Amino acid sequence: MANATAFGLDLDSETPLPFLAGEGSDAGVQPTGRPLRISYGEQLPDWPEQSQLISDERGLDGEVIFQIESADAGYRFHGPAYGCTVLSAGGTEVCGAPGEGGLEEWQRFLVAQVLPFAAALQGLEVLHAGAVVVDGEGVALSGPSGSGKTSLALALQRRGAELLADDVLALERDGEELLAHPGAPISGIDLAEAERLGTQGEGERGGLLAVNAREQVARAALVPGPVPLGALFLLARQLEGPQEPRFEPEGDARQLLASTFNLVLASPERLAGLLDVCARLAARRVERVTFGAATDPDELAAAIWARLSA
Repeated sequence: MANATAFGLDLDSETPLPFLAGEGSDAGVQPTGRPLRISYGEQLPDWPEQSQLISDERGLDGEVIFQIESADAGYRFHGPAYGCTVLSAGGTEVCGAPGEGGLEEWQRFLVAQVLPFAAALQGLEVLHAGAVVVDGEGVALSGPSGSGKTSLALALQRRGAELLADDVLALERDGEELLAHPGAPISGIDLAEAERLGTQGEGERGGLLAVNAREQVARAALVPGPVPLGALFLLARQLEGPQEPRFEPEGDARQLLASTFNLVLASPERLAGLLDVCARLAARRVERVTFGAATDPDELAAAIWARLSA
C-alpha cells in the first residue's frame, strides 16, 4: 500500500488495509510529499502516564465512544470498539491496536478520525464534507450527520460527477487556489438510507467491506489527484422544509467555521490558517441549501446541477 494517498497524505503500511486499498491500479496516484507510516498489531502502543484529555465523545447512556488525549509524544485515540491508536506529534507516524470491533472498526476509525487529524497536523485544513468533481472542479457537500451527503453524492454521480471524498475533505492552500484532495476510497451509508436505495444503491457502489449496526461501508472509486475547489453547498435538511430546494448565498467566512472537522487543534497558527481557508471559501460559490426531509436525493441533485450549470 506504499503508493496509496488519502486526505493529502502518502500512506505506507505493511499491514493490508482494505479500507485504504482502493480499486484497480495505483498508476494515477499523485504523491503529495506528506508521508504517513501506519503500523498495526495486537500490542498496545506506548503512551506516557501523564496526558491531557482533549476530546471525550460519549453516547446518550454516558458510555465512552472514543477519547483523544494529548502529550508531548503526540495524540492517543481510543474507544472500546475502535481500539487504541497513537499519532505522532508531527502527524507522520500512526501505531494502532484493535478493540472489540477488530480490524474493520479500527480501519473505520482510522479513516474517520485519525487520518484527517494527521492531515491537519501536516498543514492541511479539513472540512466535515463529502465532495464530487464536476467539469474538473471540486464541489463540496457539507452538513451534519443525517443530512444526506452520501445519497446526494451518489445522485450527482448518476448525472456524471466523479467521487472525490465521502465524509471528510482535506484542503490545501496553493497560491490563491484551494486544492481539494481525494479522501479514503470508501463510502459509508446509513443503514436506513441503504435500505431506501435498495438494489439501486448496491449497483452504484463498490463491493461491501463491512456492515455494522450503523452503516454499510463499501469500496469506492475516486478521482486520482487533487482538483481546485469550485463550490461548497451547505445542506440544511428540515422536517418542515420547503417542497423545492431553496438556495441562499453564504458569504460570511465565520459561518463556514461550522463546517470545520477538527477544532481540537486550536493553536494560534492553526486558527489563523483556518480563518484564511474560510475566507478563501467565502470568495467562491458558497450556498446554503434548505430542503424538506422527504426531498428525494435525485431532486436535490438536479437542483444543484442546475445551479452549477447556471
